[in-house]
Amino acid sequence: MKIGFQIEHLEPARGGAETYVSQFAHELLAAGHEVHLIAGAFGATPKGAFTWRVMHRGLTRWSRDLNFARAAERAARQAACDVVVAVGRTFGADVLQPHGGTIRGSRRQILALVRNSFLRALKDGFDSVNPRIRMQAYIEAGQYAGDPLPEVVAISRMVRQDLQEFHRVPDERLHLVYNGVDLDRFSPAVCEAKRAEARAALGLTEDETCFLIIAHNFRLKGVRELVGAGAQLDRSKPWRIVVVGKASVKPYLELAEDLGCADRFLFPGAAPDVVPLYGAADVYVQPTWYDPCSLVVLEALAAGLPVITTRFNGASELMQDGREGYVLESPAQTDALADCMQRLLDADRRRPMRDAAREAVRDHSIQQNFKDMMAVFEKAKARKEAEKK
Repeated sequence: MKIGFQIEHLEPARGGAETYVSQFAHELLAAGHEVHLIAGAFGATPKGAFTWRVMHRGLTRWSRDLNFARAAERAARQAACDVVVAVGRTFGADVLQPHGGTIRGSRRQILALVRNSFLRALKDGFDSVNPRIRMQAYIEAGQYAGDPLPEVVAISRMVRQDLQEFHRVPDERLHLVYNGVDLDRFSPAVCEAKRAEARAALGLTEDETCFLIIAHNFRLKGVRELVGAGAQLDRSKPWRIVVVGKASVKPYLELAEDLGCADRFLFPGAAPDVVPLYGAADVYVQPTWYDPCSLVVLEALAAGLPVITTRFNGASELMQDGREGYVLESPAQTDALADCMQRLLDADRRRPMRDAAREAVRDHSIQQNFKDMMAVFEKAKARKEAEKK
């Protein structure tokens, strides 16, 4: 099959959607399919894939968004693929797989970050007239207004509910397919083999419990809340919190200093390979405000790490509170977050969670995701062929 992907940036270091498309392209090529990648910027691309670089032209960010969406549509027509998959906000796709969820769903959670009701209302008002947000909403609405409607893939039940609520996607067009994780690369054995070296590189002592979070948007992924929870942990016990990512660390270090726990935080920056980090960690914690289905949480579970996250993370749907870790109702519950972290300072409590964590994602491998997505592609291709007759 000739399959095209539309994505704004195909640079795996940028985040989960980019990593997913890169991995999926490798799987498609290995299976003998022809792959076309349509993007505005490329990092390392899978060998054998055709690349279509679509320029972002326009005087403003919102005009560049629209021009990219239209240019990606033109490139997809030129590529003449059997199936075109939109991972972001573009036109002309046969399958929609919105890794970022929905505009209204993400805005709802971003507004929840603002605690003051007056400031929250003010932000809501400004956002409602923000040209770029309005343009993104316009493009997204256009994706679901086609006749016929493309096949739509929800990467979690949370996203599926938003798609039904905000875009009225009918059940016959909606498919639930969770992200897939590389169970071989992120296995407990592979990660454990890198543990000693990785902990030494971070300056961790053997007896320190290491809490890990990997994120680029610190604010959205709950790093502020994590600092607040860290300030409540028992300082008589040895523990460190490692925050990996390329965001600015200054406001979080200042907060940690104000709360008297800066010495327990490490901000090593972005990492080209996250496998050693999972090996170094004892617990993965991501008190996120919005994550359609966090790939790093799936990786951490596959590596056998107990996970603390929130119900605003679609990946939490694969967990049971107290079995693989803990699922918080809200990241704003810093007392509850601290309590969960305090409990997981106990190695005996973590031990049964490790096996449960790996088991939680056993049916969500890259290979299973590939099979499920190919079934959607086959349906989209058959529908296109029937429409031509």
